[in-house]
Amino acid sequence: MATMQAYQIVEWGKPAEYREVPVPEPGAGQLLVKMAGAGLCRTDLHILKSPAGFWPDPPFTIGHENAGWVAQVGQSVDGFSEGNAVLISSMYYCGYCQKCARGMHEQCRNIGLPGYGIGYDGGLAEWILVEAKHAVHLGALSPVTAAPLADAAASSYHAVKMMLDFLVPGSTAAVIGVGGLGAYAVQYLKLLTGARIIGVDAVQDRLDDAGRLGAHDTVLSDEGTAEKLLELVPEGVDAVFDFVGRTETMSTGVRVLSQGARLVVAGIGGGEIPMGWEKIAMNAGFINTRGFNVSDLNEIVALARDGRIEMAATHFPFDKIEDGLQALETASVKGRAVVTFD
Repeated sequence: MATMQAYQIVEWGKPAEYREVPVPEPGAGQLLVKMAGAGLCRTDLHILKSPAGFWPDPPFTIGHENAGWVAQVGQSVDGFSEGNAVLISSMYYCGYCQKCARGMHEQCRNIGLPGYGIGYDGGLAEWILVEAKHAVHLGALSPVTAAPLADAAASSYHAVKMMLDFLVPGSTAAVIGVGGLGAYAVQYLKLLTGARIIGVDAVQDRLDDAGRLGAHDTVLSDEGTAEKLLELVPEGVDAVFDFVGRTETMSTGVRVLSQGARLVVAGIGGGEIPMGWEKIAMNAGFINTRGFNVSDLNEIVALARDGRIEMAATHFPFDKIEDGLQALETASVKGRAVVTFD
């Protein structure tokens, strides 16, 4: 039996490790994909630090931002051939529930199922076995370059699309956290809306990048962030996108909302804020967004293929995954951290 190297969680509370495991065989409706690029993100850090009982039981291979080339095609699969470059959705949707039937894969009724890298084996291995319905054609786009599209770029795109009706010319959008996801959000806001874009971050280099990518104004965050934003926009902000999700960033978002505005929280910082009558601007709202749908994936692949979005990344070879995770932990990564395979 052919074997491969995989980076797996074997036991909760212990570091992940490289293991020799069998190369999977595709069954009906499945593809075997030779990995090219696997993005690392803070969700991976959360999983690695988690106690038993929250995520599915190990062992399993982590890595949920995956792209590569089709190596084998299972029975009953149409539309894919060996050698096709593909992006693999990090949203493990069922495809048959009421929500999926309407194309709302991010609201799949069975979304509690484990996904690639979270229960099911993910992409930090030489090959990955996936359901064909979760694969999207990349065409001429490099799968190494495309890997972060599988989650970071798609999640921020879905968040921005939710707010397009609010962001007409003359409106204002604030992006809190302009690192990995937020940098994509700034670009989408520039491409898809007429809004004035304000980038907010604690790191000046990220703010500099946000300005280059399309932010009209930037704010270096501190305890006075809300006041700084209201100096720029005294009437309040029409949409705040929070890609941090801590109590302090969410509180800032609520404080700067204008009437009828929305706070869209996509960060997983674990923050909490009180909500209720007169605790938020009149007719304003709070949205907790997670995930995306297949249409979102196809649209961002088209943007990337046409060179309309920048996809900055720092590459780490497969045998240096720990270096990538450490760089992610210390926020020293330029763009996204992407593991590459020879």
